[in-house]
Amino acid sequence: LMDLRMVKTRAQIKEAFLQLREKLMPDKIKVKDICQVAMINKTTFYNHYADSNQLSEEIDNSMIDKILSVFAEKDKIFEDPKAYISGLLAAMEKESGALKRVFRGKREVMCVKLEERLRSFYEKEISDVDDKIKLSFAIGGFVRIVNDYVFGDVKYNVDQLAEATAHIIEAVLQKKAAVTA
Repeated sequence: LMDLRMVKTRAQIKEAFLQLREKLMPDKIKVKDICQVAMINKTTFYNHYADSNQLSEEIDNSMIDKILSVFAEKDKIFEDPKAYISGLLAAMEKESGALKRVFRGKREVMCVKLEERLRSFYEKEISDVDDKIKLSFAIGGFVRIVNDYVFGDVKYNVDQLAEATAHIIEAVLQKKAAVTA
């Protein structure tokens, strides 16, 4: 259990890293820079993190956790794809400023992490290989569209995006029985 000083120090370190991220790519951020902005010494940093990569990874993962914690419809991809899509878009729109700050210059990392987490949410319930492939395709495709929505210059109409994407996901996720019937 962390005491209040440790919690505050970790928050200070994360905030310093995010301030530096506004100007620099993660691989250009040095521990000494984080320490300078956070007004701590290197020993204090290393008491909390092995290196800046571990810190970056923790921040990335906590951002994805935050998105998924407010995404109440994450279990509805099969039952109600439109609600699923609208819910994820709303969650990401709500956090778009933080997403852009955390994943600036590394949008692919956000896509991979979000896709893996969403896929793992469903994969334990699916045993059929074809269904796993379809699910992966549906989630992966949608995550890319969301990526364009959050980071891109083009702002889709949310209802139109949800409707069009729901139709695609419904078509991809059709069960074999429906196709053969």
